[in-house]
Amino acid sequence: MRTVTVSESGVSAVYEVHTFGTGAPHITFTAGVHGNEVSGIYVAQQLIAFFEKNPPLRGTVKIIPVVNATAMRCMQRRSPFDSEDLNRIFPGNAEGSLSHRLAASVYAETADAETLVDLHCCGQHGLPYILSIYPESEKARKLVERITMPIAVQSEGTAGQLFTESCRKRAQAACIIELPSGAGSGTVNLPVAEQCYEALLDLLRTEGVVAGSVKGSAPKFYGKLLDASAPQAGLWRPAVQKGMQVERGQVIGTVNETEVRAPESGFVMNIFPCKYLFEDDLWVMTYIQPAA
Repeated sequence: MRTVTVSESGVSAVYEVHTFGTGAPHITFTAGVHGNEVSGIYVAQQLIAFFEKNPPLRGTVKIIPVVNATAMRCMQRRSPFDSEDLNRIFPGNAEGSLSHRLAASVYAETADAETLVDLHCCGQHGLPYILSIYPESEKARKLVERITMPIAVQSEGTAGQLFTESCRKRAQAACIIELPSGAGSGTVNLPVAEQCYEALLDLLRTEGVVAGSVKGSAPKFYGKLLDASAPQAGLWRPAVQKGMQVERGQVIGTVNETEVRAPESGFVMNIFPCKYLFEDDLWVMTYIQPAA
């Protein structure tokens, strides 16, 4: 294990790099780019524990379990030093603020990877999914096909993310895996974390890095995440659940007894439980449709 320190104006950010094996293929896992997304951090730590007992049969596995350690200690998404969202500023700037320097350091640390998987969280109420710019990167699509989780979603492709920059600027096979968190700050969703852990072992089996046969199945590819909102503020009561298929016009819930209907047909990824909605945020459901 190596410790990397990045400093600016007397303030430092530190992250650990765990490397196992040598030679090709070079596979890198990162987590904790957002400090409060702890289900992904837990999976990365489980992979470290695995390789401490089971060295790679071939190739190099590099794991950075907590990229943004200071943000994790504060249990927040953004840096407590400069309020930057680290996953919007890659490849970073070695002469910039601390977050930009941290991004530049991590971007350099992951430069040798042929395959890069970045572990994130999608809130408490959603389903896990792989996020990828697969329509524009054949390498990314082939990577996603080997991660045995059920759902692959097309990313909006926002610049500044580690995985989009790695795909576009370095021609790496890269993606994000989004995992729901547990209920409450700092809580791990253990069942989903275990599902992801096993899916990543399957990925490593396809490379001959880990012994054994692939246990899971390839994901189904979907388009981009789509949102549905309520027409007014008030008490929201859902009528459907995540994991359900809904049809256009189907009632998905009520607000103050007024029916809210699905704008289009799709598969429900995330839906709010019973809660009060306010005018500045009327979002109630996220859904996806099969890829074209």
